[in-house]
Amino acid sequence: MRDMIYSERWKELFFSVMAGEGIIILLAVIGYDSFIWILPLQILLLPVHKVLKGKRRKRRKLQHIAGFREVLQSLMTSLQAGYSLENACRTSLREISDLYRSGNHPTVEQLQRIVRGIELNRPVEQMFMEYAQESQAEEIYEFAVVLHIAKSTGGNVVDILKNSMEHLQNKMEVAEELQVSLSGRIFEKNIMLFMPFGVLLYLRLANPGYVDSLYSIPAGNLLMTSVIAGTVLCYFWTEKIMAVEL
Repeated sequence: MRDMIYSERWKELFFSVMAGEGIIILLAVIGYDSFIWILPLQILLLPVHKVLKGKRRKRRKLQHIAGFREVLQSLMTSLQAGYSLENACRTSLREISDLYRSGNHPTVEQLQRIVRGIELNRPVEQMFMEYAQESQAEEIYEFAVVLHIAKSTGGNVVDILKNSMEHLQNKMEVAEELQVSLSGRIFEKNIMLFMPFGVLLYLRLANPGYVDSLYSIPAGNLLMTSVIAGTVLCYFWTEKIMAVEL
């Protein structure tokens, strides 16, 4: 398991470096008209990796939350039919595996770990707590805590699942509405951030003489460096403003 995690991290790092190098080459050509600037622009690899890592983490968290909603529905159906929580987890694994047939979905991986833990006589509430820690999703953590208390005190697990699913459904609907309302602003933000480079590329293709001085004097290089630095800072600033956490 640990080897798989390390392999996945190295794969993510490799793709981040490749994407970063592609961006750096484009900036060196468009902004400086010289491949020599590829070397100093290597400093951009760090923010590129940070951005891509954050997007992957957010995408995986969304997969966890969406998958967990299906898990709750499956568990509640099995428990209402008279299954124990342990057998309900086994049934849920089969149903979720059929639902997410393409690729290795994180929810399927976590359910497989839970079922393996059950086979080793580990407490199911402890397995859900590990699920919450792995997913880093607040909703799953809240469910794991309440499930632990319910198992310790003999609470009604079916009611807990029903309340958790309703809470999760409402929270996801609010987040989706916010994301839809922000989608137009995000599109405008991306256009504004990359507009200077688009204009520069257009001038280079349409009439290179207009921008020759930008590449031939130190002041032009300094100006382009300032534009790149400002774009990076504005990107992180606007991302922080428009961030919508589930």
